[in-house]
Amino acid sequence: MQVPFSGPPTYDTVAQRFSSYPNPLAFFARKRQEEARDRGEFVDIHDIGGVDPKDFDVLITDIDDEKLRSEIAEVMGIQYLAKATEADANTVVEIGRGYIFGRNIRTIFPCVVSHDGKAHWVFFIVASGVPLTYLSVQVSAPTYRKNGWPLT
Repeated sequence: MQVPFSGPPTYDTVAQRFSSYPNPLAFFARKRQEEARDRGEFVDIHDIGGVDPKDFDVLITDIDDEKLRSEIAEVMGIQYLAKATEADANTVVEIGRGYIFGRNIRTIFPCVVSHDGKAHWVFFIVASGVPLTYLSVQVSAPTYRKNGWPLT
């Protein structure tokens, strides 16, 4: 198994290490599993139960739908839930651009979400301590309606 990139202690080394193959997180997890197996310990490759979304309920009181459609949309230069082009929907984002918003220091990240051939711009509020990502009711409900998104 190939070892992850290593070099002098610099930001460039850290960036290159985490973008290299294999990813150091996967490499060292696999290494620990192999060592445990060699010691005769039981290694379970199955995640029993997974993450319970109820354990990560986040209350965001400083940003609502109106603020996403006004202040944040103005800074982004993109209307919230605006239609996205097919090219944007098919783009693989390697480095995203966003900004820090408000007194609660919320990271806002614009991204295209597509479903059933429809693509729209959504502003994600990044909560780094939460292992799952959710779409708001304003975004997710129209995704599953037969008539499509609420905005044209």
